[in-house]
Amino acid sequence: MARIAPSIFITLALTLSCSKVFAAKSSTISDLRKNLRSQERVLKKINHRIISLEKSLGSKNKDYIQILESKRTIENQIYKNSEKIEKYLVVVKEEKEKVKNLLGSVVANSLSDEETSADLLTKKMMAKALTQKILKLKAIEQVLELKQKKYKEITDSFKGLEESERTLLTVIENLENQKKEYASQYVEVEKKRTDLSAEISSLKSKIVYNKSKKKISSNKTLVNLRFSSPIEDYVAVEYGKKGINFKFRDRQPIKNTINGKVSFVGSLSNYGNVIMVEHGNQTRSIFLGQLKSKVKKGQSVNAGDILGYTLVNKKSRELAKLYFEVRKKNIAQNTSLLMDEAFVAKNNLNNVNI
Repeated sequence: MARIAPSIFITLALTLSCSKVFAAKSSTISDLRKNLRSQERVLKKINHRIISLEKSLGSKNKDYIQILESKRTIENQIYKNSEKIEKYLVVVKEEKEKVKNLLGSVVANSLSDEETSADLLTKKMMAKALTQKILKLKAIEQVLELKQKKYKEITDSFKGLEESERTLLTVIENLENQKKEYASQYVEVEKKRTDLSAEISSLKSKIVYNKSKKKISSNKTLVNLRFSSPIEDYVAVEYGKKGINFKFRDRQPIKNTINGKVSFVGSLSNYGNVIMVEHGNQTRSIFLGQLKSKVKKGQSVNAGDILGYTLVNKKSRELAKLYFEVRKKNIAQNTSLLMDEAFVAKNNLNNVNI
């Protein structure tokens, strides 16, 4: 029976070991992606609920505007009717005074002992005038009564609108509170979704980083410098074959990584703003993306000096990015392999073995 060389067993063992690590990593990423899809479904439901609430709010706000317009119309009617009632009250008062005076004259004439034909005619005319005045007064009082009745109907209608307004405002307030609650939930879930996405990106990037560790010795001979992180408060990092993408949420200072001199400050179309720092021996570091520079070309900078500040779009769902790259003789290097021990430790890169 042929003997199998020990090296074959070693190779097989290493292959199985690597396969297990890759499987575990894939499983982790798979679980994260599953969780990510779950969060996205929750976001979709919350978003639909917010849209539904906004439609309800839009409808209720239209109703509220209609109530306000109706109130203004009725207020004008109340004002006009109030003026008319005031005028009629004055007229009624005047007519009552006239009736009272005329009645006094009629009574006084009726007490007279002399009753000539002229006196009788006068009494008859005064009685007729009194009757007409009384009829006129009654007619005016009837009109006044109708106007007062209409005034009461209008004021009752106004009170009804006020009650409807209060009820509607309560409904609108409740809808607004629900919308705020859902919006708060949306922000919270969106943050979880962003963090999961960043974690997936970091895990994938760590795989890329570890695949590149074999080349670290050649990189050491090419670039002997070690670079610190340009920003401190980042959510995730993406390691490419060249540079590193730092993902972050908040505005913060961008710090120089190694002593050098600023060689370029400007912008590149489709990429954003750029700061380049020369470190000697044809080695250059590049900061690119959503940033605002605070340095000028030709300015000497030490490690830790502030080069500028990151820019953040608060309305965007995605994390902001800052790209960092090291070049040697204008050739992009695998920057992740040139970072200092603090960066490696912070991102737990030593504990990922493939």
